[in-house]
Amino acid sequence: MGQARLGDDGRYHGDLPCGWCEALIDQKGRRRPRCYCGPWHRTKSYVAHVTALIAGLF
Repeated sequence: MGQARLGDDGRYHGDLPCGWCEALIDQKGRRRPRCYCGPWHRTKSYVAHVTALIAGLF
């Protein structure tokens, strides 16, 4: 499993797993770490959280 580290310049270096599919994402010196491979995985994660919240109400 990869691990990104915060450098002295405030940028992330290394790999982090996607929040949905666990694929490693190269951070390439970004200031904010990427948490998902793409917008579709971010949307799927959001829908799953909202669905769980609504299901918990009933």
